[in-house]
Amino acid sequence: MSSLTNGVVFAGTRGLATRCLLFAIETCSKDRFAGIFGASRYEKTWWRHETSEELWQVADRFGIPFSESIDDVPPLGTFLVSVIWNKIFPPHILTRFDGGGINLHPGPLPEFRGSFARTHAILNGDKSFGVTVHYLSERVDRGDIIGELRFPILPSETALSLDTRAQLYGYALFCHVWLRLMDGSATCRSQDELIAQEKRKACFYPMRRMAALLDSSDVPRTAEELDRLYRALYLPPRIEPPKWLVERVMTSEARTLVRDVHLQGKA
Repeated sequence: MSSLTNGVVFAGTRGLATRCLLFAIETCSKDRFAGIFGASRYEKTWWRHETSEELWQVADRFGIPFSESIDDVPPLGTFLVSVIWNKIFPPHILTRFDGGGINLHPGPLPEFRGSFARTHAILNGDKSFGVTVHYLSERVDRGDIIGELRFPILPSETALSLDTRAQLYGYALFCHVWLRLMDGSATCRSQDELIAQEKRKACFYPMRRMAALLDSSDVPRTAEELDRLYRALYLPPRIEPPKWLVERVMTSEARTLVRDVHLQGKA
């Protein structure tokens, strides 16, 4: 592995993390991995429908040390790999890894730093979305980009369908980047360079913005705005649109149906 050293530590959640870890193990060797971090082996994860095997099961199968928290153990390795890890790596953790690390981010960078990118992309009315692999840095989601894939957002897209498609593209991107890291052909570009040269806009979406959307009051909205908000918040089983929004959307759809029937009758 030209660009990766022994002592790889893998941290992640969801079925995508399991698939990426298995690919990484299959393309090098389980002996390269010093540790795996993931959800508790005693937890009934909300994403269990996505995978037949959790990270702890992969760790047990290959005899790799497993832990629920990267803070609970002494330094294990030299290179950190993160795939949908649900915590921010503080500086004192990142400094443990002399070889650095990479992160698979389920959104385009630098436009969608932070959380729940697919929800905000739909709310923004964006026409395209993407996934990114970047080097880890002390500034969240700001490390140099190693690879990215972009794809269209469909007209009827929901956060759930966009999330599903992002995972498929994310797996393909991870495999591509991983192989390039192995043979030493990986290159990268700074996000600041992309902002300056390609005029990309940097934006950070904190968790509180999602909380604000879910707690928002039933203010006047057009039928189009209601539909977009509903699609943006439809991400079961993790998130469901609030009751008031469901009722408004159903009322709006009923009114549209009555109007269409009335116009057809006049015709």
